[in-house]
Amino acid sequence: MLKSYYEILNVKENASSQEIKRQFRKLVRMYHPDINSSVEAEEIFKAVNKAAEVLLDNEKRKNYDKLRSINFQSENGGKNNKFNYSNKYTFSDLFQDKNSAKKEYNSPKNGEDITLNVSIDPYEAIVGTSRTVNITHSVICPKCLGHKFANSQTCPHCNGVGEKTENKKITVKIPPSVKNNAKLRIKGEGKQGKYGGKNGNLYIIVKIKQAEELKVKDGTVRSIAYVSPYIAVLGGNVKVSTLWGEAVIKIPPLTKANQSFKLVDVGVMDERTGKKGEQIVKVLIQTPSSITPEEKELYEKLQEINLKKKNAKFI
Repeated sequence: MLKSYYEILNVKENASSQEIKRQFRKLVRMYHPDINSSVEAEEIFKAVNKAAEVLLDNEKRKNYDKLRSINFQSENGGKNNKFNYSNKYTFSDLFQDKNSAKKEYNSPKNGEDITLNVSIDPYEAIVGTSRTVNITHSVICPKCLGHKFANSQTCPHCNGVGEKTENKKITVKIPPSVKNNAKLRIKGEGKQGKYGGKNGNLYIIVKIKQAEELKVKDGTVRSIAYVSPYIAVLGGNVKVSTLWGEAVIKIPPLTKANQSFKLVDVGVMDERTGKKGEQIVKVLIQTPSSITPEEKELYEKLQEINLKKKNAKFI
């Protein structure tokens, strides 16, 4: 009686793909022609490879089990059996049928799309920029062409998976005046299609970073300038960030907290006129995190002076 593929590999009929693969590798090490030169070993090796080729392919295994079920019913005289031993289907018959699973399995399959987020700052969003992204996807193994076997054994190039993982760097150009959450498409740079199917696309989602000190909303740029208490009182020049680089704002004496100032020609550029808009700068007074004994003495002296001024009002 001929052995089934399960018997050839010495696995149970409900064995998982991992169990079948482990047993296949074990038998290959025992009966490979380079290891075992006997005629019997050569025949076993061929049978083992044929069994693994079928049982490690989900569609082939499904059809093989179906064939075995039909043959079992035929040999045991099932009530509704219309087959006999002389006219049973063969394994190759199932796969030659035009509606068979093999044809369906080998039909073109388009690759999946890949989506990545990239972050840019507000200035880059206005003038345009570029980003290099790393993408990882699977491609068909160039040695076994996705068949998982080469030279009657598990493909050593992909370890029987049929695919290889590939890393690729792609430089993406981000156009000027791009909007937050804009979606850019790079055609054909997604996952690879199979059996003649098209490659997927790579989609880049643009995220515009909004730093705490510099925000763009409704075409208006707003920022915060942190100044020390003595500059707020005495006045002075403070550097602030703009969409076009750094600028200097003049803080007048006795500036109050949350007071706002306007910078011209440093805001968002109007595409029609080429003119830049305004930036509103709000002043926050920054208290020092630590002071020296000398500074403490000066603050105490200032406090004493202020108390005298207040008391003088009530005399």
